[in-house]
Amino acid sequence: MSSVLKRHWGKITLLTIVVILIVARLMLPYFVIKYVNKVLADLDGYTGKIDDVDIALIRGAYVIQGLQLDKTGGKVPVPFVKCENIDLSVQWRALLHMEVKAEVELKKLVLNFVVGPTKETSQSGKEADWTEALDKLLPIQVNRFAITEGTITYKDFHTFPKVNLYLNNLEVVATNLSNIVDKQKALPSSLYVSANSIGNGKLLITGGLNVLKKIPDADLNVKFTDVDLTSLSEFTKAYAKFDFEKGQLALFSEMALVDGKIDGYVKPILRNVKVLNWAKEDEPALNKLWQGVIGVTEDVLKNHKKDQFATRVEIHGDLKKMDTDVWGAIISILQNGFIEAFQEKLDESINYKVALSPKETKEDKKEDRKEKREERKEERKAKREAKKEAHNHSKEENKG
Repeated sequence: MSSVLKRHWGKITLLTIVVILIVARLMLPYFVIKYVNKVLADLDGYTGKIDDVDIALIRGAYVIQGLQLDKTGGKVPVPFVKCENIDLSVQWRALLHMEVKAEVELKKLVLNFVVGPTKETSQSGKEADWTEALDKLLPIQVNRFAITEGTITYKDFHTFPKVNLYLNNLEVVATNLSNIVDKQKALPSSLYVSANSIGNGKLLITGGLNVLKKIPDADLNVKFTDVDLTSLSEFTKAYAKFDFEKGQLALFSEMALVDGKIDGYVKPILRNVKVLNWAKEDEPALNKLWQGVIGVTEDVLKNHKKDQFATRVEIHGDLKKMDTDVWGAIISILQNGFIEAFQEKLDESINYKVALSPKETKEDKKEDRKEKREERKEERKAKREAKKEAHNHSKEENKG
């Protein structure tokens, strides 16, 4: 075969390969859309679809556009998930550590939790196996997860008034989830969450994680401040039959999760609270009576010097002993903690024997502290003398 003919066939072969690659690139989004929609259709209790897929071969990524997930049955009027863009890609930074890992970024995510009188009218997402779906969509272990411009809502369409609480401007960044750096640290992954809430509240969550364990370890700090309580009036009217005229809410929490055991607290603080608006003459008498009780209770409990009142809810539990998923167990423990703190029962911390025992006065406490100081002083003196004696004894032995 002549060299001219060889060059000719070489050009034809190269052109054929280019055409095949172009056609494959053009057809690839169609097959990816079909595959993703099939994965979403197989979710338990939910059905979903996407609008489009953008393939970025150079950076090893594809972007899912227009995701929507709805609860099956049609009894919840809002989707469980809507997301403008989901970027799934290879994390090039991980390649520097000779690891092939992925990163996921969700832009303009909307997550709607709905509470209703039945399972069919409620949606929390716990029915579906989201981990399995993510593994099918991205079969590489995720090392970085992020959410930008997100929104989370809590809705109840079956109360009067209807309840709509929300967090917006949600930003989430979780890094080193696959533990490719800082491998000796107990909590190698970092978590940062910030958001604004209804009533102009500011939420900040920071901490460390180890998500590679079956039940993740965690050390989290939560600050939720500057919430205008009047924005929660629909919630309190719906569930407790009273409303706020003014006031601010702050909430602080620390949580530690180690080997399945969770320990921590939640401390809500209310300031400058006014519950009852006596000017509302058209309200039913029972509502006024109940609001009056709430107003009196608030006045009794609050710290008048700071015009605030607070409580501290202790959170303890063992996730290994609970027959549910990890997040469901955590939510259950939090709920039980609040129920235990506020349930209508006797604490049984006061009894007849305690009442009969003499109460310790300030003078008694002062005298007791003085005696303890003297005891500690004598102990220190005895230790010094013993040390001095031992030193002298050692000195004499050396001389001998």
